[in-house]
Amino acid sequence: MFASIFTVMSISSKPKKPHLAFLGPLGTYSHQAALECFGDSVEYIARPTIADVQRTLSAAVPFGIIPQENCINGSVVETYNILRIPVVGQETFVRGATVFAVKHSLVTRRGVKLEDIKKVLSHEQALGQCREWLSEHLPRASLVYTDSTANAAKSLLSPENGLDPMKCAAICSSVVVTIYEGLEILKENIQDKTENFTRFYILSQGLDVALPEGYPLSTESMALLRLQAPRDDLTVKPTLNIPGVIGTLELMVNRIDRRPSIRGIPFNDVYFLEVGAITGQNSPEPSWIKQLQQAVDRVKCLGVDVSVLGCW
Repeated sequence: MFASIFTVMSISSKPKKPHLAFLGPLGTYSHQAALECFGDSVEYIARPTIADVQRTLSAAVPFGIIPQENCINGSVVETYNILRIPVVGQETFVRGATVFAVKHSLVTRRGVKLEDIKKVLSHEQALGQCREWLSEHLPRASLVYTDSTANAAKSLLSPENGLDPMKCAAICSSVVVTIYEGLEILKENIQDKTENFTRFYILSQGLDVALPEGYPLSTESMALLRLQAPRDDLTVKPTLNIPGVIGTLELMVNRIDRRPSIRGIPFNDVYFLEVGAITGQNSPEPSWIKQLQQAVDRVKCLGVDVSVLGCW
């Protein structure tokens, strides 16, 4: 299966209007990031969790988008937990990455004014990222936590727990007003920090599916590797010499992430390395795929379990 990553990438079919799974519901930032990437070239399917996005991938739903890292809150743990499972790198692959600027909007029912607002609904992180703005403009409003920013907006249309929708607002993506009838944007860009970005991975089921038309081709040569110590003796904690592995790769290492292994050995870790091609050498450079294959072969000679989870 590993060898196929170097031979199948040039083979492609172009399905008409393929389906893409994202972390829902409609109106989340994952949804908006997907819209910015793919527009109307795909059909969107909302899934309740990141794990469900991956599990949904199939011949019928060949693509997915999942959050990988936020520049304020760091790596998305659930995403890296998913990347540990064997099916990733065998059937599911990372095919690209995109960065989305998170811009929070204050959304209300039509006709609600700022001075009417007594409660502000949103996900805990969104409320925290707008705390200064709320303190200045709505200092007496109480905060109500919801499980997603999109559900906060939906709550304005179907209020529960005695909420008066004409005295409430939601902090969410501006895209919700194009999805849910009866909502409008009262204030835009209310986040305290303008440098709020989330990076997403683009997933595909298999490597023989062409990415949807309109998706910008990467100008980078990148890959995501999963590394673990050899599984020789489950009674002994395996060790992995990461500096040695990096030196053996002879590639640019752009980031390293670590999660506990799913092997059941305490404190046995799995590492994720995002690597890139080394350019600018005097000698002729091999193709990126050849560079990557040679690097992986060298690491395997160290006895390291290495899987290519994606290449773009």
